[in-house]
Amino acid sequence: MDVPNDWQIEQAHVAWDDLADQSNHEPQHSTQTAQQSEPQPQSQSPHTHHLLGIATHLALEEPSPAPAPLSSWTGPSFNKGNSFYGDHLPKLLPIKDVEQTRLFELYRLHMVSFELNQGDTLVFIDYPVHHKGVLDYTDCNGIVYKSQKFKVHSSKLLETGSPKFAELLGPTYQFKIQRRRKMVNKLPDGIKYLLDLTPPSEGDELVFQMTELSLTPGIIKWWSSHILNGVDPFLVCGHDDICKCNRQPKRAENNKDGDANAEHDSATPTEGNANTGYRLKPLKLDPERALQLKATNKNAYETPLYRQIPDYCPIRHRNGIVRLLMLIEGKGCILDSAPRLFTILKLSCLFECSSLLTDRVTQWIMHGQNTAFIEVLPEEALQIGSLLKIPSVMDSAFRILVNELALKLADTNPANNNPHSQTTIFGRRLGQLPDELSNIVQHGAQALVDRVSEINKTYTNPDLFASWDIDEWAKLQVTEQLLEQENNPMSQIALEKLRLLMSALTREFTHAWEEAIDSAPLDSHSTYNGIDRDRLTYVEPKDFDNMTCIMMFFNPIQMLLCAVPYNDLGVELDNQRWNHSRCKLDGYKHKSYSGLVQEATDALDDFLACTPGLSNNLLWSRILALGDREFPEIAAVKDRLRPLTLSWRRENFWPPLNLTRHLLLTLTENELKYLPLWCGGNDDGSGGVFGDAIPSADLLVAPNGPGPSFHTGHTISTPSSVCGSIIEDMDALRVWGSTSAASMTQDRRIALESSFTLGESDVEFTDARYAMPADHQTMGEAVNMTVETTDSESASAIETSSSKRDDSDDDDCMWDSDDSDDTIA
Repeated sequence: MDVPNDWQIEQAHVAWDDLADQSNHEPQHSTQTAQQSEPQPQSQSPHTHHLLGIATHLALEEPSPAPAPLSSWTGPSFNKGNSFYGDHLPKLLPIKDVEQTRLFELYRLHMVSFELNQGDTLVFIDYPVHHKGVLDYTDCNGIVYKSQKFKVHSSKLLETGSPKFAELLGPTYQFKIQRRRKMVNKLPDGIKYLLDLTPPSEGDELVFQMTELSLTPGIIKWWSSHILNGVDPFLVCGHDDICKCNRQPKRAENNKDGDANAEHDSATPTEGNANTGYRLKPLKLDPERALQLKATNKNAYETPLYRQIPDYCPIRHRNGIVRLLMLIEGKGCILDSAPRLFTILKLSCLFECSSLLTDRVTQWIMHGQNTAFIEVLPEEALQIGSLLKIPSVMDSAFRILVNELALKLADTNPANNNPHSQTTIFGRRLGQLPDELSNIVQHGAQALVDRVSEINKTYTNPDLFASWDIDEWAKLQVTEQLLEQENNPMSQIALEKLRLLMSALTREFTHAWEEAIDSAPLDSHSTYNGIDRDRLTYVEPKDFDNMTCIMMFFNPIQMLLCAVPYNDLGVELDNQRWNHSRCKLDGYKHKSYSGLVQEATDALDDFLACTPGLSNNLLWSRILALGDREFPEIAAVKDRLRPLTLSWRRENFWPPLNLTRHLLLTLTENELKYLPLWCGGNDDGSGGVFGDAIPSADLLVAPNGPGPSFHTGHTISTPSSVCGSIIEDMDALRVWGSTSAASMTQDRRIALESSFTLGESDVEFTDARYAMPADHQTMGEAVNMTVETTDSESASAIETSSSKRDDSDDDDCMWDSDDSDDTIA
């Protein structure tokens, strides 16, 4: 951090005391008597002038407070949210109650007809019958699932607003289902409707539903978030509908002499609870252990057999329909695993009643540490947020996916494409996105790359200080221009010293930029070590590398897509001490900045002393009469840098997204505009957000006609899209010609000039004009005269066009609207 005393330097003085008298400032009143009693350095004259705008007030004045810092504290908890409550939430249920609740839910499912026994709609769901390997299609207790028949209320189905249920309850479907079930005029008492919700057994509809209901690898493995992220087991450790947890081989007793560091065994259920899997030890990997597992091609934990479930299961499909109807009836069901929640969600979309699950899914994702679902599986989270219109989920997932894709788009090394085809650059396993969501992510990522590229271009510009419009720097530039107009040895020396000082000040920033942005990060950085530990909660050991090793191959654009380099830049600049820092310019690293200021001031003093005639120069008088401000140069620079070096800070982020704190997720409106309107974006569904913005009318001209024709300062004169005559059609058609058949100009030569003349090359037409007319034609001469008249008019038109072309500097274009200043509307 900055210390005020480090900003106090001795003041420079000038040779003209009379000008100094005019601009000398009265010292500010100090509130500290100790500082007022400090003696004034003897080297300073009674009247001083801050010529170069670098020095501060006299030492006898109260030191002004240093500018606000450019960086924040670093360490293992860098960029972590402090207000997150997830670590302090109690468990939803005790472990023993979790198991009992799960078993009770199984009994409810098998006997759903006892619970859903009221209503005017009879529902059929047929389950597949397996004659071989029956035990492979049972629940945890070895019970086979049988076909279900239960009742629901048609009014509650219609209350969901689902067009699908409205169609199923319509007369057309009811006529078909009653005939298929052979229940025409045989409906039970109180039953008005029949519904057969058995999934199709073949055809395109089956393929479509299987595709929609197939689980992603991340959803299947989300049970491990209990041991990796500390998620409540009641939310994620539920078993699949087809489960063999009670029929798996019992694990042998642990060898007491085994390796104490074999943390990958900690994910196996403890003895006495092999069938539950709820009492699992937390798994906390460190980077060194992960690299060891990677070298030996081992996993961080052992996945139980009953956790290795298929991506699609017909039993899971049917049980999902039963659970969805239970929710519609208000009976409720527990969502104790990601596969169950994902299946019910997709089924609600198939039945067009997804709004029923919005609150339940939001509570499931946002509970405690389960918010890691958004960071570990952003593709799935983006789909869920889009389907259920959950702004916090969709916004967070969108930010993560945009940054991860931007890192790949900014990679200019083609050799890095193959290793990261299945993972992100930082090792997270990629998921799949629908085309619509993938499109908005791609647009957002490209916009982010463009913005960061512009930042790199701006801050590597040698004239950066001039573009910031800093008053003190402007004074240096004016002094430089005045010295350039003088032609004597003393002015050249002063000009050289002044330019050296300006170059040194610029190099102070560019050197810090190179250290933080253009250089690989330090391997011993505690911040990166803490980030690596967070990454190991979702990155598999085979895909893991230290963050510093990954960033070693980053270009400046990729570095600017991470959060830490921005703060490192601020730390580098905050650590600079004016009184003690050395110049960063090659060949002058032994000089201090205070020494450079003194040398430039002395050289300027010598020049002014030898040139007394400049005292009457208005420009010199004005530049020397300008006053100074507190912390004039560096404070102004820090004001410009602070929005950049602190741009990684996340304001009002919920959830805090601590696992992805290494990514730059502070997107601007230009990147977030591709989100839907309900999520704070500009996408209204029309596609206009993906189009180019209309340029501003810099020339302040109005539309030049009705319709889409509009002329601004950025547009080029083109034919109007609304053509009122054939002349405008010809205006849009350009016919190029030249004197040779092989012109060197690509956009001009297509044929010989003679190919555009009329009447000379058509021999048959010429002979036909003088042919003997038919019997009914007695006016052969009149016809000949008419034809000759037409030919003469055509020849006249050609000669006129040729003469005009000759008068236009032999332009080969017959008609080019771009040659005209006016646009025909």
